[in-house]
Amino acid sequence: MPNVPMPDTVTIPDWPRPHYQPSASKAALFYLVFGEPPAHLNVKRARHHVDDLPAQLQVSIHGRGDDPAWFDGWFSPPVGAEIPLVFGEGAGDVYKAQRVAAVRAEFADADSLSYLRNTVGVVSAIAESGAVAIFDVSALTWWRPDEWRRRFVDRSEFHIGDHIFTAVAQESSGLSMQTRGMGKFGRPELLVRHLPGERDLDGPVVRDAAAVLDGLANYLARGGVIDAGQTMHLDRYGANIAFFDATPPRSGAETLEICDIHPDTGLSGEGIPYLLTRMHRLRESA
Repeated sequence: MPNVPMPDTVTIPDWPRPHYQPSASKAALFYLVFGEPPAHLNVKRARHHVDDLPAQLQVSIHGRGDDPAWFDGWFSPPVGAEIPLVFGEGAGDVYKAQRVAAVRAEFADADSLSYLRNTVGVVSAIAESGAVAIFDVSALTWWRPDEWRRRFVDRSEFHIGDHIFTAVAQESSGLSMQTRGMGKFGRPELLVRHLPGERDLDGPVVRDAAAVLDGLANYLARGGVIDAGQTMHLDRYGANIAFFDATPPRSGAETLEICDIHPDTGLSGEGIPYLLTRMHRLRESA
């Protein structure tokens, strides 16, 4: 990684962590920029919102011929399943890419998200050379270069939805929803199960559950810490929830399952039925 000089005359937007509590966990970032990489990395302080090039940052260039199975694996299901939906007619250019820049970094827990902003800025600088696609490996999210530029170059504000993906799956016991990408903050993924209804991404149950996950994910990303066995009162909805260790035994991604607490018995059950009911009532009365 070259030492790119950046003048101190430009103020870089802060990405604070107002709920910060120290944690022993580390934040792991991994991005892939498909297309022709720049001959020389040109990171601009003002344009890319970078005030420091982290020493932990590793950038490597890989050609398709170096390891065809590894390269093509990113385009194959399940990882590449969203490419036609995200890129439309431009999907062909993605599949034909011959080179990729891999940006990796691991950071100790910090009281600011500047490490993430700076890493994203480096990805932005690489992408300006001739990228056809950007893949956020941690969040399993594909980006068109123009949309990436709109989110991370044209503006520099932290929005949790830019950095995580919430997967919705149909199971025998109902719907499940789980975040992907919380490892970028050194925090566990969040899971809710036993949601009623069919897999309708625009349905009220999915939207309400997503609002709960986004709110909690934002709290964690902003430095909060939640441990297994902990309970939390959600003032906005007048409801209590509990967190249980649901870490998958094989993937190793630390995961907390969210269940709500019966308002009469004080016991936790499966899913968040009481919370969803309260959210529905509030929406209907608004």
